[in-house]
Amino acid sequence: MQPKTHVVDGVTFVATPYRAGTFIREDVFWRQFTITCQGQVEYPEDDPTYGTYWVPSILELGERGLIEDAMALALACVSEHEFDLNPDSDALDFRPELVLVRDSLNRLVLTGQVWGAGIRWSEPITSDEEAAAVAKQVDDLRGEASYEAGWDNYSTAEGLRLRARVLAGRLVDPFWQAHARRAVQASTAAVA
Repeated sequence: MQPKTHVVDGVTFVATPYRAGTFIREDVFWRQFTITCQGQVEYPEDDPTYGTYWVPSILELGERGLIEDAMALALACVSEHEFDLNPDSDALDFRPELVLVRDSLNRLVLTGQVWGAGIRWSEPITSDEEAAAVAKQVDDLRGEASYEAGWDNYSTAEGLRLRARVLAGRLVDPFWQAHARRAVQASTAAVA
């Protein structure tokens, strides 16, 4: 779906599908969503005998103007394992875990967990009650992770923290909930 454009005094504006009757300057519209990916970057040890180690990191995948385009960019990066590690000359590889889409005001629009060569998009919450329940579950998972880390169960703790981040991804900004839900449902229907 390509939004309609209008030219006023030589400047192109795009009719945003997210707010009826609103026009955004074209250059601003096409970069209103920033797509990032949380994951682990692999580095070589100083002594090659010890192999490599992994460090949590966030990579920017790009910017898009439509939620569906942001989802497509993220899926292309994940499925083709195309991540820009150029700024970091020592990085060997990137293991993606979680994709986040945010708007120009840094509000959460959509989140998806990387699953194999695909992405499981999180269904945004639908009510304040559901938001409270999800927030409680996130707090519980973080508490469990803290407990496990205290017992030196770091792998278990990291798994629980990831589950908490994935679940927290359902807490989409209220303005974007309906739009994100439609995009997730459309992508699910396209796959089925």
